[in-house]
Amino acid sequence: MPSPSSPNVVVFITDEQPAYMTGCYGDAIARTPTMDRLAQRGALWEHAYCASPICCPCRAAMMTSRHVHNVEVWDNGSPLRSDWPTFAHTFRAAGYRTVLCGKMHFVGPDQLHGFEERWVPDIYPATFEWTRSNRAAVAVNTGQQTIDSVMIAGPGETEDMDYDELVIRKAEAGLPELLEGDRPFLLVVSITGPHYPFKAPQKYWDMFAEADIPLPELPDNFMAGEHPSVAWVRKSGRFETLVPDEVCLAARRAIYGRMALADDHLQRVIAILETRGVLDETVTAFLSDHGDMMGEHGLWYKNTAFEASSRVPLIFAGPGIKPTRLTETASLLDLGPTLVGLAGIKPLDVPSDGRDLSPLLRGERAAETGSAIIENYAEGLQRGVRTLVQWPWKLNLCRGTPPELFNVAADPGEWHNVADDPANAARLARMTAELDAATPESAHYDERRWQSEERRLAILAAVPANERPAWREDWHPLWDEVNRPRE
Repeated sequence: MPSPSSPNVVVFITDEQPAYMTGCYGDAIARTPTMDRLAQRGALWEHAYCASPICCPCRAAMMTSRHVHNVEVWDNGSPLRSDWPTFAHTFRAAGYRTVLCGKMHFVGPDQLHGFEERWVPDIYPATFEWTRSNRAAVAVNTGQQTIDSVMIAGPGETEDMDYDELVIRKAEAGLPELLEGDRPFLLVVSITGPHYPFKAPQKYWDMFAEADIPLPELPDNFMAGEHPSVAWVRKSGRFETLVPDEVCLAARRAIYGRMALADDHLQRVIAILETRGVLDETVTAFLSDHGDMMGEHGLWYKNTAFEASSRVPLIFAGPGIKPTRLTETASLLDLGPTLVGLAGIKPLDVPSDGRDLSPLLRGERAAETGSAIIENYAEGLQRGVRTLVQWPWKLNLCRGTPPELFNVAADPGEWHNVADDPANAARLARMTAELDAATPESAHYDERRWQSEERRLAILAAVPANERPAWREDWHPLWDEVNRPRE
């Protein structure tokens, strides 16, 4: 059994969960009782942000605690090199048994990156299939991440729900054995929900039949004069046309349903720790990799620095963690160093762009302003956007376009760019200098990203489509082991 100085660690990750649509973040419609209880007994971050508002870059940066421009995982078709240490390596070096159960969206042949075991392979491709070129112009999406996928919102069941059920069943089966082992463990359970499709099983769809779901508040003629980077995202998903109000409401209802389903999944994992009487002595973290626009600014999915897309739920609970709501700005780059600090183990002797926030969680220091850097060079953008958040202020920089500065507290919809206000000149200069210092070769990032896209496309061109791996089939054989249908 682990000693108090080396507690077990369980991390539960959802995908594309809007923080602002979660109960413990103030949404009265949401049905997220397990997440809410975890927040009540632990520390909830009010202002936590992704490292990138798209899966692969964010997760690679989160696992390595390095900025996107350092690991060069630019988009969902970029591989993470095996010579980047992750926080799983740190725990393994300290003698922990390290297990990944579910999605992490590692592209490339290394599907472990420091984990000793992986109980369920990824649902998404480990290949370059999702690569597109953005050098000449923004690539218009031809896949699911367009207005077409929003238009079919409603009740229904999809393949990724089967995947998530498999992930949870594997966690339920394996967690008791981990608890009975003679080594402390790090278990990361990662599901795909509430990521679109905008579908919810009938049971969860019906939960919100009477809910008064609000529509986004969109000013008249709001697309006129919007920032070029936002216009690129709009073009990529074909959102120059707004979805009808009834479709918007259906899509939001479906995601509320999917979040309730994700909460039930979390409860099944928490229940094992409660039944075994070890919940209070287990370090537990809950988070999502990014959010979803859900119709805000007339956009859907992620890919922007807007709060709906970039702000994430982040909750820690466990031994020594003070129940509180924290206002210090945090980043998912801080996840690994903070887990290491909470476990009381030695960090690896490598550089880190993240911070160990465990002293704040233990009440050993007062909250500060804090900061988070968000980088986005992925689909939907011809040129990358770098963002610095020091809540309530948010600075967006994109080469060849005007800077954007928002006061999110005064302008939660992020409609009013105040970068040209003389009263903000000193703040703009200071934040720009800080962001430039943290991203010192930003003039070259777009070129490096375009060249990466072109190398991957060249490799894809050399491999006939019928010889490429059937990447979505890897987890299906495991479903037969369950031997009963999903309820």
